Amino acid sequence: MKTNNLHLRNYLLDECHAMVKFLSAEGRNIPDESQKLLNKHNDESLWKSEDIIHLHKALSHAVLPARPKTIWLLYNEENKKSFFSFLGPVGLVRKLMLVAIVSLIIFITISLSPKVNAQSVAMGILAGHGTELLLNLSFFLSAAALGACFSNLFEANKYIVQTIFDPKYESSYWIRFVLGLIAGLMLAVLIPITPSQETSSLKISFISFPLLAMLGGFSASLVYRILRRIVNTVESFITGHPDKDKKLQEKDQLEKQQQRLAIERKEMLDVLMSLKSESHETKIKEKLTNTIDKILMN
Repeated sequence: MKTNNLHLRNYLLDECHAMVKFLSAEGRNIPDESQKLLNKHNDESLWKSEDIIHLHKALSHAVLPARPKTIWLLYNEENKKSFFSFLGPVGLVRKLMLVAIVSLIIFITISLSPKVNAQSVAMGILAGHGTELLLNLSFFLSAAALGACFSNLFEANKYIVQTIFDPKYESSYWIRFVLGLIAGLMLAVLIPITPSQETSSLKISFISFPLLAMLGGFSASLVYRILRRIVNTVESFITGHPDKDKKLQEKDQLEKQQQRLAIERKEMLDVLMSLKSESHETKIKEKLTNTIDKILMN
């Protein structure tokens, strides 16, 4: 238990050091509570937990909208000495950069092959076979990988510039990358484009297929929405539109409820009128009659 508390104290103090450096580099005001960190003779192990939490809270407000965890991550990555540091400030960006470079090399290398040409690309997966089909599919996958890396790098860079990048979402970037590969291959292979045998048409198809693969890799969510819309359209054609059926059911229930309320109101009025007439005949107190009149007028 003591080891965990010590680890937490050290982690909070490390974040405080990183946030002070960030504020200094940005030319922003540093809270007065951080003076203890600048004192070399101060033993941080003697700090009270309340002081550490108070200092961390003050610095967290000072660095807004940046996040302490992101600042600490960038601070640690900057102190690491790695050959691939020039590829990016965090590990995720460096890995995506390497994948993008490898995909670009594969894309260029395969495009140089004589088996990958306008005719082989236009044939599709059903007409192709063997090594020629494998090269064409690899050509599409490399194009989709370029699009997926482009999208993920652009997204990650936006969060890093804003200093709100959170490493716990790294897995989502790789999920989007794999989905981009699938979406790009689906667009390039399944969309029915049948060009004529003219030279210009074949050249257009040679450009359009890898372009579709790259677009699918860039926006896998768009491909998902397209497929979802197709499924909903087919489903509504077979079983009827679910939204319209739901609205009709709600309208029918509302009409039945209004009819039931009207009937109940009429029955209540009949009872009150009967009670009023009886009050005149039996000469019940005048107060009862006045009360019934008020109810009928509402």
